[in-house]
Amino acid sequence: CGYHGWHDWYLSANWGKGNLDSHLLPGLAPKGVPSQLAGTTLPFTYNKLDELEEIVNDHGSDLAAIIMEPTRMHEPQPGFLEGVREIADRCGAVLVFDEVSIGWRLALGGAHLKYGVDPDIAVFAKSMGNGHPSAAVVGRGDVMDAAQDSFISSTYWTEGVGSAAALAVIRKMQRVDVRSHIARIGTMLREGLMGLAEKHGLPLTCAGHPPLPCFNFDHDDNLALQTLYTRRMLDHDILANFAVSICLAHTEEHIDRYLAAAAQVFPELAEAMEKGDAAERIGGPIRHTAFSRLA
Repeated sequence: CGYHGWHDWYLSANWGKGNLDSHLLPGLAPKGVPSQLAGTTLPFTYNKLDELEEIVNDHGSDLAAIIMEPTRMHEPQPGFLEGVREIADRCGAVLVFDEVSIGWRLALGGAHLKYGVDPDIAVFAKSMGNGHPSAAVVGRGDVMDAAQDSFISSTYWTEGVGSAAALAVIRKMQRVDVRSHIARIGTMLREGLMGLAEKHGLPLTCAGHPPLPCFNFDHDDNLALQTLYTRRMLDHDILANFAVSICLAHTEEHIDRYLAAAAQVFPELAEAMEKGDAAERIGGPIRHTAFSRLA
């Protein structure tokens, strides 16, 4: 449940039926993934326990693991994560929380701590190293001991920069209330942009937690409008995307400057939407969605 990268086990769910189309990134092709893996990964929809129950009813003790993001764009409904935990215990599957994206943005030590549901394994990466390539897999001793019976290798076992960076980040997060800061700054950005959109009649929508807001135009020309926005914001020396990762370095001054620039760009977006000529104003290609490739 969710997005889990480019691994064969994950992409194999798209053999034949495109089962991952609703999991953040539609159109992920399984080319290069052995077709014999079809049917070995079974997706279910976030906040829909009945879909997971149906999978368990059909496959029961054959299930190795339930792998999911504890949250991404939406809050878990009351009882959802607790229900997943109960189902995993009942069928004997290992519960794995992929926190590579949400990380420690909601709680120091992982989003699962905020929700009070412990997985058997949790996976972290990205901001844990503050830009340095690093990742961590943590979990219960009896589950992690399986690594003793598996072949795990790496060219970079002795690389220490990522580990040092991660320790530095963790120690700083223990001293500084990063979570509250990024929640406040992200809320400022979200409320500011949504207010500007309402003022100029733009059908802007926002999803995601305050530290990771994601914006879209509820309009047929969504991608063209987004592309035009990015190009016009460059004129104000701001590289703007509609998926924003707030960090500790962002201040109120940054948000004020960003919103001041957006206030100058939004009127043209509203005019382009009304006239239907956003693509003509761009003067180049329209941005593509997610990991789709440009022709």
